[in-house]
Amino acid sequence: MAYVMGILNVTPDSFYGASRMQDADSLSERVEQIVSEGARCIDIGACSTRPGATVASAAEERDRLEWSLPLIGRRNDGRCLLSVDTFRPEIAEWCIREHGTDIVNDVSGGNEEMYRLVASTGVRYVLTSAEPVAAETDIVSGTVEFFRDRLQRMAGLGVSVERQVILDPGFGFGKTLEQNWQLLSRMSELQSFGLQVLAGLSRKSMAWKLLGITPEECLPATIAMNLAALERGASWLRVHDVREAVQTVRVSGRLS
Repeated sequence: MAYVMGILNVTPDSFYGASRMQDADSLSERVEQIVSEGARCIDIGACSTRPGATVASAAEERDRLEWSLPLIGRRNDGRCLLSVDTFRPEIAEWCIREHGTDIVNDVSGGNEEMYRLVASTGVRYVLTSAEPVAAETDIVSGTVEFFRDRLQRMAGLGVSVERQVILDPGFGFGKTLEQNWQLLSRMSELQSFGLQVLAGLSRKSMAWKLLGITPEECLPATIAMNLAALERGASWLRVHDVREAVQTVRVSGRLS
């Protein structure tokens, strides 16, 4: 069974403009859309991590979450899991303890402070392979080694790896265009860990640069990439377009 995680950004600069929610009305509409279209989880981002973005300060990130999380909670009303897209342990802890966040989606790959927080709170954690890998290095082997090292560290700090950790190969993070495609092609090799794997491919540059189009024109390519990821064992799809992803999951499930 695969699940869909719907992207909800309260940032002014995320790479895909349609994902940016800047007021209560648009935020409420987006929450209702994500829920009604069949997502299992809402992923809230308050600090853009796109390549070349100016990283918001911790204060800016928390300010954005302070106005949006209560509204998201009311509109969601427990229908979807809540995930916070942050690399800051202090932000993650505040979201967990004050707003009941279920998942921490950390694109940085984490550190000891974050791992200890995950262990103590019992939340699920998306471990992302985001460190740059040299172009001459086999990207899949490098990603596997990264995960093996980090999972050992997490287990040593008390994280229940089998129950809590979701692996994200980090498409678009620290990788060349060719490496991204190699990783998608061989994504089934990540099944060796026996953990759920998340694919964050939605409207990514690996598709629109390949095709010479824009992110806004990239939905058909996203559907194709998501289907490829599901065929290679993905358990989660993190997407902007929930309805299309849910349909892709259903079709893929019928074929398996």
